[in-house]
Amino acid sequence: MVIHLIMKLSSQTKRAISDNVATCSLLLTLALLIAICLLSYLSVNHFLRNNRQVTHTYQVMEKIRSVLSDLKDAETGQRGYLLTGDRSYLQPYYAGKSALTHDMDALRALTRDNLSQQRRVDALQALAASKIAELDQTIALRQQAGPAAALRMVRSGNGKRTMDRAREIVARMRAEEERLLKLRTGATEKAGVMAQLVGVFGGLVSALFIVLSIRYVGKYLRERERSEAENLQLVESARLAAVQQRIFLKDVLASVTEGKLALCDTEEELPSPLPVFEETISLGANGALKALRHAAARATRVSGFTEDRVQDFVTSVSEAAMNAVTHGGGGEAIVRADGGERVQVWVTDQGKGIAIDVLPQSTLERGYSSAGSLGHGFWLMLRMCDKVWLLTGPQGTTVILEQAKSAQDAAWMRGEGRQSVAAFKTVGGSGNANVSDVKNLTIQIRTF
Repeated sequence: MVIHLIMKLSSQTKRAISDNVATCSLLLTLALLIAICLLSYLSVNHFLRNNRQVTHTYQVMEKIRSVLSDLKDAETGQRGYLLTGDRSYLQPYYAGKSALTHDMDALRALTRDNLSQQRRVDALQALAASKIAELDQTIALRQQAGPAAALRMVRSGNGKRTMDRAREIVARMRAEEERLLKLRTGATEKAGVMAQLVGVFGGLVSALFIVLSIRYVGKYLRERERSEAENLQLVESARLAAVQQRIFLKDVLASVTEGKLALCDTEEELPSPLPVFEETISLGANGALKALRHAAARATRVSGFTEDRVQDFVTSVSEAAMNAVTHGGGGEAIVRADGGERVQVWVTDQGKGIAIDVLPQSTLERGYSSAGSLGHGFWLMLRMCDKVWLLTGPQGTTVILEQAKSAQDAAWMRGEGRQSVAAFKTVGGSGNANVSDVKNLTIQIRTF
């Protein structure tokens, strides 16, 4: 008994020690990996900083060369003009003079971290200004007093002495940059070697950490796979419920309106368009609603409609257009007619559409409005028009009104008060639907 207890205690102790060792090993590996990553980052950053300094040194040396080259170009153009009097020789002079200003500014900006070089830049800029002034003066003398006067000024040697001093300063600036380049190149090489060593060591440690993490990652992936499968099943169930809801809603609307209102899901379900009677009318323009009403009236009268049928249809068209302007921000309308029996008006907008949870009330219930209007639009359309097709969604809404030369109102529209009750399921949520989003909704429509 005692031996059994000792063995049991020993087994538990070993398991606890083993768990602790595994945990400590994992934590130690993680801490070491973080340290390696930090050290690697610092090493690479140090290498890149030194490399940028080397690049910066080359940029300074190139800009020093450009400044001296600009002065030489200006002097070359001046000499050509003094000898020939041909103004075309001044082109290098003007180009060098223009580039000199830009290059001097760039050289000053590049050496702002080096005080001694900044002093040399000041001296070089003063000599460059003196040289340009001397060149300007000789060119002016050549133009005003002739070549002899200009050559006498050149032979004075002032310009040569200025260029000699400029070359001396340029040589000292180059020597300073070459010294810095040697130091920075050496530092960059050392930083590169250190970055390589840290990278190799860090890679080995990272590999060890990845091996230790594989089983945990595998477990997480398996759980996520199972969770995603469950989510997909829920989404599919919600999608099917939404489809069933839409089908049921279409049947309810068609039944309640005795076939007058057709809720469409695609453009293929819309009726065949009749021939165009008048050009498309933009509902956002001034006087558009009036123009649409007149066009609808003309189409119905040309087709031989009675005046009551004409006025009913014009009222329906006006309500459809007002809905497009109020709820859809505008849109387009086009009047179509077959020349004798039927007239259609197609009204489209680019609004956000009618939400499915308020679609029955919006289309059937008198006085209901989601935008604070009177809410008589669809109610009047269904009362005064033979047929209404509705295609609505996030991409916009299309309403098609059709009136025949002679037709009777549906029985439910003849003035009798009546209630129609429909109960069906609706899907809520923002797209990530699940079973809990499916809820029962009872709609009670009162018509008068």
